[in-house]
Amino acid sequence: MGRLIALLGLLAFAATAAEAAPARVASLGLCTDELVLLLAEPGQLVSVSYLGHDRHETPLAPKARGLHGNDGRFSAVAALKPDLVVTGGAVNRFARALAERTGTRVVDVPPPMTLAGLRANIRTVAAALGHPARGEALIGWMDARLGSPLPPRHTGLMITAGGLTAAPDSISSELLTYAGIRQTSTPTGRVSLEGLIAAPPPLLIHSRYRSGQYSLPQEWIDSAVRVAGTRNVEVDGRAWLCPGPLAAADVARLRETIR
Repeated sequence: MGRLIALLGLLAFAATAAEAAPARVASLGLCTDELVLLLAEPGQLVSVSYLGHDRHETPLAPKARGLHGNDGRFSAVAALKPDLVVTGGAVNRFARALAERTGTRVVDVPPPMTLAGLRANIRTVAAALGHPARGEALIGWMDARLGSPLPPRHTGLMITAGGLTAAPDSISSELLTYAGIRQTSTPTGRVSLEGLIAAPPPLLIHSRYRSGQYSLPQEWIDSAVRVAGTRNVEVDGRAWLCPGPLAAADVARLRETIR
């Protein structure tokens, strides 16, 4: 009788765990799209955002093929009857409120400010999907590519289109330390072409975003590279839009490039 009770207990635990794993998951933003595309089981996702389908926005776009594309609103996925909706902080606050009002389970994953926050987000999403081991495996993959922070061998300035710069206390700057780069501080979080001419950084790190499409912001990047007249290196802007596991591989490449 004791063995039977123990067996029934194990079966009940297994059934509860199976029921806890959602079968119809929708993500409402690019940053959460990338996490669920990396962590979900095949067939578990029913929708990711339109950005998650765009190869110019994320390298994971091929994994989204065949999934419904949404515009970030809960109304865009309600008819799919998701049993879990993953939102991304303030950008989805109205969608989150509406989903909760309908009784739909919601997991909110705000943008991480640090690598520790990113690891916590990965674990949160993996647990919500019912696959905590996948979360640990993804963290292991990311950490293996990052290695350990290096002594600052280079002083650099990471810029994006229009002259926006990464703050020294941002997750992007923290990621750069794993390539041995100390991000230069800019008082306003932006640099001008004139500023680059007057005080070019030893290393200019420019983030390409939709590089195949002409735009004034992209033209600004091209001008910045020319006027700085300094060593420059390009990173995959898609990996840095939502600094996360994908950025780790780019950091490893950057580390080798500037060695």
